[in-house]
Amino acid sequence: FQLAVETFKRHYDDLQSHMDYIKNAIDSSLKSKGITAESPSSRSQSPRNDASGETVAATQSPPVAEKVERLCELMCSKGLRRYMYSNISDRAKLIEELPAALKLAKEPANFVLECIGRFYLQGRKAYASDSHMIPARQVSLLILESFLLMPD
Repeated sequence: FQLAVETFKRHYDDLQSHMDYIKNAIDSSLKSKGITAESPSSRSQSPRNDASGETVAATQSPPVAEKVERLCELMCSKGLRRYMYSNISDRAKLIEELPAALKLAKEPANFVLECIGRFYLQGRKAYASDSHMIPARQVSLLILESFLLMPD
């Protein structure tokens, strides 16, 4: 049990350090431009996604586990989000195959951040019980869970 807690803390600290780095980079960029408040244009930018492997994975139709592994190897965050969104009803299967697949990414922590995208920037209405964004948030949280469960 203690090993699991230590692993969780290590993954959490790694993710937190990446978040701090991103925040500092954004703050310094804004400061150098003389901007103190968050600009609307920075919110509208979508995260960089490598969609090059998306068509390859879709046309060959490999077994499911290989498809997830391939998306992670290519660091295709958009493709992985789409795959998870379409299979969110089978959460047990996703939680079983994702942690090992995330390990195949070149930089798992950065890949997870790309995958969760801008879900944390949503407005207040996105958290309503009838929001269409609920499955997208579930996917983002499942990716974070999978990162924490990733084997060392």
